[in-house]
Amino acid sequence: MLRTDQWPFWAGFVGTLILWTAWWRHTRWARFITTIEHESLHAIVGMLTLIPVRELKVREDGSGHVLFEPPGHWLLYLSPYFIPLLLLMEIGLTGLMGLPVWAERALLGALLGMSIVGHLRQIHPRQTDFRHAGRVFTISFLPTAFLLAYGAAFTMIQTGQLGAIPEFLGAWVQGLLHDAQWAWLHLSQWLAG
Repeated sequence: MLRTDQWPFWAGFVGTLILWTAWWRHTRWARFITTIEHESLHAIVGMLTLIPVRELKVREDGSGHVLFEPPGHWLLYLSPYFIPLLLLMEIGLTGLMGLPVWAERALLGALLGMSIVGHLRQIHPRQTDFRHAGRVFTISFLPTAFLLAYGAAFTMIQTGQLGAIPEFLGAWVQGLLHDAQWAWLHLSQWLAG
């Protein structure tokens, strides 16, 4: 049985799924938004893994592509199908808006629903990313990665642990800074004598 405080979340989530099925999936703006998120993720992962991005193009009909310098790798090709980047940014912005709790919960449910249908819209047999990553690898990897990523997002939203990712990243950056200082100290001592 659902608790009373969960109804706004589920109303937003189911409402988005109904609107997508009945109307939004046929609109240009919905196809454009889901495609720009998809292609942007290709570009961001390319840049993070030091693969030069040459072009990012999204057309208003919902098609698009990213050109980068080969060779690519599986993460570059498959990340847009399981990393909910737009959802994570929206979650952070929602927390800053200062909405009443019920409205924030409804908005988070709607955003989760929109993110899921946007990702599912991109999965089809003619997707060239799957061919580049390898169809067998894609079929074996993608369902687990999708469920893991969206399970984590759902858990984060439902438990109210919206600060978990910034806390993790902050600790990671502090550890990275500490390691860099240690390496610099030892390198300078080694060079000095």
